[in-house]
Amino acid sequence: MTERPISSGERGLALRLALSRLATRASMVFERGWPLVLPLLIAISLFLSFSWFGLFPRLPDVARIGLLILFALSGVAALYPLRFFRMPSAAEIDRRIEAANQLLHSPVQVQTDRPSGAESIFSQALWREHQKRMAERLSSLGADRPRSRVPDYDRWGLRAVAGLLFVTALAFSFGPFGGRVSDGFVARAARDTVPPRIDAWVTPPAYTGKAPLFLTADANQAVQTFSVPQGSDVSLRVTGSSGEETLSYA
Repeated sequence: MTERPISSGERGLALRLALSRLATRASMVFERGWPLVLPLLIAISLFLSFSWFGLFPRLPDVARIGLLILFALSGVAALYPLRFFRMPSAAEIDRRIEAANQLLHSPVQVQTDRPSGAESIFSQALWREHQKRMAERLSSLGADRPRSRVPDYDRWGLRAVAGLLFVTALAFSFGPFGGRVSDGFVARAARDTVPPRIDAWVTPPAYTGKAPLFLTADANQAVQTFSVPQGSDVSLRVTGSSGEETLSYA
């Protein structure tokens, strides 16, 4: 018994069906997995936002450790829903395609099914004719879009708040006051404090023609008082240190 040659139309149908199944599988995986992964992503984004806003260095060690434990427990709890994830089966994918394209009598599943009972030349010919007629309904076959159920669980849109905080904190982290992810794991006593550097100078009025006087220059270390023209500008620049220093005038 020789095999029946496969026509170009059948090859085209097989390609369309394979692509539709692949796209539908991806849609079903996304809509099943996204609600389960979202709590974990929110927990991670909140931790990163807290770190990038530079809030950990402002906390005492007890509060910092307690907050880290809270984030860790939230992350572990967010992993629990992942155990309910289940990959879609081939039959579920075919039914989804048929429902999305409003196809009756399971024309998609027929293309891969086999007739029940003993096979004969007549039954095979009859089954091929049935497949051919069902295949005519698949000329404009398309995949279904993913339908997420997240809005059903988060009607207040709190996930959007977490996303907005994440983006804002990411931009803030590039500024001079931005924090680092490692800040939450560093004790206050272990943080390196850059020794402060103080630069002070006096700029006389322009009409005097005098150059600025650097009060903190090495040559002026032993000088206690300075005489400068009236109307001079005093400039003070402090770099380094912990940032908690204050300036007072005697």
